[in-house]
Amino acid sequence: MSDVSLRQLEYLRAIARLGSVTGAARELFVSQSTVSTALADLEAALGVTLFVRSPRGMRLTASGQRALAVADNVRANLEQLRETASREREEVEGDLTIGCYATIAPILLPRVIAEFSRRHPQVRLSFVEAAHGALLDDLLNSRIDLAITYRYELASVRPATGVTTRWLRSDPPYALTPVDGPLSGRGGEGGLALGDLAAEPLILFDLPPGGDYFLGLFHEAGLVPNVRFRTTSFEMVRALVARGLGNALLTQRTVLERSYEDLPYATRELDIRSEGLGIEVMQLAGRRPVRRMEAFVDVCRETLA
Repeated sequence: MSDVSLRQLEYLRAIARLGSVTGAARELFVSQSTVSTALADLEAALGVTLFVRSPRGMRLTASGQRALAVADNVRANLEQLRETASREREEVEGDLTIGCYATIAPILLPRVIAEFSRRHPQVRLSFVEAAHGALLDDLLNSRIDLAITYRYELASVRPATGVTTRWLRSDPPYALTPVDGPLSGRGGEGGLALGDLAAEPLILFDLPPGGDYFLGLFHEAGLVPNVRFRTTSFEMVRALVARGLGNALLTQRTVLERSYEDLPYATRELDIRSEGLGIEVMQLAGRRPVRRMEAFVDVCRETLA
């Protein structure tokens, strides 16, 4: 077998991520022929076909997926080697991309980013916000290094194979109601019953799989809610409730109970037995985390506890 170079593995990772030789060449500032030749040499060295070519782009074969996993581990090990060499300076540095579930991000992530940036200013930190499934895809395809999301135990959520998780905290669901709505005076200190909510119009937060989770709370109680509107926007939920158009369920809380229109709404605890919706951080299984990833998880645990 011919030698396999780090450059060839870098080109493999770029083609897999971007779906084309052209895109890889553009990102790496080399000619298209250079990338094509390197890919052909790599396939010859390994004796397998790494990509299926089609008009829609280049897709990894099964052999290509295995080769990509090895290439990702080689890159991670090299980064670990570089960081080990820098430990004498007691610095955490490099690039770090975090994915976060869209409703968690604006409530919890800013304080984590602020503290992490204060402690580790040499890390070039970036983040993306998305739904659970998109975050899992990004993690498995190495577009992000870590993902912060809810621990959904739902049939509609595909198992997170190929990743490991670490628990951060749990947040119980709560109700949002119009300040002068029919439920404003119900429940008292014992909390609002799901039966009362099911009888009134519901604004369903429906960013997948959030809608399934909230509907599941009603289903477990033998109830069918009266869903009036569905939205994937956390702020739209609050705005519609503040306008008196229905009630809602959420897990993340804002400090100010007012919508973007500066209209108030009320929040109520629920009279249900629930340990809450767990929040966890996911990373690829089998990939040794570099120091900046561990440092970010440490800050999450300290800040979000």
